Amino acid sequence: MALIETGDDISSIKLVYIFNLVGSLIYPMLIMGAWVAYEKKPHAEQWLQSHYRFQITSFYISLILLILSWGLLYLGNLYGLAVMMLWIVWNITRSIKGLKTLKAQLPITYPNSLLLG
Repeated sequence: MALIETGDDISSIKLVYIFNLVGSLIYPMLIMGAWVAYEKKPHAEQWLQSHYRFQITSFYISLILLILSWGLLYLGNLYGLAVMMLWIVWNITRSIKGLKTLKAQLPITYPNSLLLG
């Protein structure tokens, strides 16, 4: 049973990118996006699988950066705020790049990249 039924893979990928964008402010949306990407990836075409892999990689990098930033803030270190701001800019930029690449119907060149793929 699917978590969210979206029909075709392109709609699912767009939905996950939107979850990632909204997840910049509402963190549980990141988990929902990763869940959908994990669920849909095995059944997608090869070029669409690169988008799912890109989204899954984005989730794990986001998780690491959020734990780091919240940990630093908990310890009273304001560098945590800087890490969080950098993560927000990185997450939004990465999601927009993914949406543009999807619109052009191209695969993500380097889906496991730490930067913008």
